[in-house]
Amino acid sequence: MVFGEDASIPLLTVCLQNTLPGFLGGAGGFGYNFFMQWMIYWFWQLIPANPILMRIVQGGSRRVRHLWVRMGYVGIMVMIVLLALASGGGIGQNVSMTTLAKAGAHVFAQIAYGQVILICLLSPLFMAGAISAEQQGKTFDIMLTTPLSNLQIVFGSLLGRLYFVLALLASGLPLFSVLLIFGGVPISAVFVSFATAALSAMVMGAVAVTLSVMRIGGRKAVVGFVIGVAGYLIAGYMIDVSILRNFPVVPNGTNYLTPLHPLLVLESYLNQANYHAPAAEDLAGYSSLTRFYLSQPFGVFTILTTLLSFSLLTFCSLWVRVIGQGESQWFYKLKKKLRFAGVKTERSRAPRQVWSNPIAWREAATRGKVATGIVGKWAFVIIGWLAGAVLLWLYHSKRLPTLSTAGGVGLPLHIVFRNILVTLLILELAVITLVALYMSASCVSREREDRTLDLILSTPVTPKLYIWGKLRGLVSFLSMMITVPLATLAMVSLYAWVGTKNQWPLAVVSYSASSKTASYPLMLPEAALLLGLMLVPFIGFCVMVGMGWSVKSKGVLGAVIGAGGILFAILMVLGLCGYNAAANIPVIGLMINSFSPVTHLLVVINPYETITGMLDQPGPGRWNLIFGACIAAAGYSIMVYILLLNMVRNFDHTVRQLSGNG
Repeated sequence: MVFGEDASIPLLTVCLQNTLPGFLGGAGGFGYNFFMQWMIYWFWQLIPANPILMRIVQGGSRRVRHLWVRMGYVGIMVMIVLLALASGGGIGQNVSMTTLAKAGAHVFAQIAYGQVILICLLSPLFMAGAISAEQQGKTFDIMLTTPLSNLQIVFGSLLGRLYFVLALLASGLPLFSVLLIFGGVPISAVFVSFATAALSAMVMGAVAVTLSVMRIGGRKAVVGFVIGVAGYLIAGYMIDVSILRNFPVVPNGTNYLTPLHPLLVLESYLNQANYHAPAAEDLAGYSSLTRFYLSQPFGVFTILTTLLSFSLLTFCSLWVRVIGQGESQWFYKLKKKLRFAGVKTERSRAPRQVWSNPIAWREAATRGKVATGIVGKWAFVIIGWLAGAVLLWLYHSKRLPTLSTAGGVGLPLHIVFRNILVTLLILELAVITLVALYMSASCVSREREDRTLDLILSTPVTPKLYIWGKLRGLVSFLSMMITVPLATLAMVSLYAWVGTKNQWPLAVVSYSASSKTASYPLMLPEAALLLGLMLVPFIGFCVMVGMGWSVKSKGVLGAVIGAGGILFAILMVLGLCGYNAAANIPVIGLMINSFSPVTHLLVVINPYETITGMLDQPGPGRWNLIFGACIAAAGYSIMVYILLLNMVRNFDHTVRQLSGNG
């Protein structure tokens, strides 16, 4: 593998100096030494001295934005550790070592799960431009004409983006190591959690590079990619918790799905009391391959992710130049034969009716129309609906898994159902928010990068029409996804209402708060309405925040990072303040809490034990809930309107300023 005349001379000199003595000393010496020298040089040019990798890493490392991202990540991790320690009883004057160890284990588990989820959802953002960025910059075709090999192009594009993800993981390793001082966390769990996140990122990167090489990836498939990953995480975890744990290989043991799911692999190490891998002696009747598969979930996960990643990268290396040259010869011949046979091979479609606002129609009707986007969107919707229905059926038939507290006391069935329901709905809300953030943060930056924004601004489209159309179109596109958590709550509310009429035992739950006990339906009838009132304006607010950063940023990555940081800070402050206020302040607390979708969801699902005085006076408490949801809806609507006016006012100045700097 020689790159130019300058590189061949030193390579030949080194090979002769090191292989000539071996050749003279005995048979086989020349071939062995030459092969070793060639392998070292090949590996050096493939990864450490890869021009693409060096360009991406050096360019990104010099940017102040990347420095702030790393500092912000570590700062957020420190804040989460402190908050989790405080909530777990690890901070105080009279804290025993046992309590501190339990708090450390609780903190580590929460951060480890969150880290894996964030890596799986954020890796497509970093990886989607692995090769599409070269295409948009018109440098991809030039890169294919250079002496760079296919492996250098693919590995350089992947490792250049993967470097920053792994750097974020490495920056949090010292913080995780501090938790080992508290006790309660085995050191192997730290490395397993980081290795699981790193392997997940590697798979996400390999898939993204494959989609980019096949010309169906890049930013056009980011939405579908994220939805597909999130759908797999939700569906796999719910299937395991709701169904497969009722039929374990050994009591409280893992199953066949565990090595295929990163969260389940992590749980098999962090929750070994209730979910552990079976020992070898417990699998005496199985084959050796099955015993290894069931008893070593992390090992199998490592092998499968590594094989999948290298298989995809090998495929990309073989086809990157063929696809880069356009249609392959066999595809061209096939089209020619079909044309002579009278088969229509040109793409055609029926005319479509455009809305009065063409920008809104374009965002709503053409977003996610690639195969991955369509499959990802409808997979999320269908899996979400089915997950809610299956969970409700398992609860009604008393087939939910048994969970227990740290002291070994079994939890009531309605609490188990509520915990699983909260987990499912929070994951769905997280996916919807991230998709809204991705789409809005790229809606203007993408058009600026591919030079279509200049064409749009040369038409009679005004800034108000443009920005309002973007908002309306994106919210319309996300409307089907928003129905998923609302439909789940509506199903539970309908079950509670019908069950109360027919006296089903599980439809009515006994609640207790402040030494008082009363029986009420499992779910409020207006639960879906309470969530929908604030969720739709909140998604509109997320879209406007992302769009604001998209207008001000030259690239998609900077817009997503900026908008994501702002939204995360707002939601964390509102959530921490609102949930405590709802439990202590009668009416104002509910208004504050309603601005946070996660804590608002927790209160809607279980209002009788989270709202002060709700158990004694449920009627006024329900009206306060409705009033708080209306206040949150009005507040987010006003903020959306203010952001829209401000963006319209400064749109021309901002666009011209960025065009001048570019």
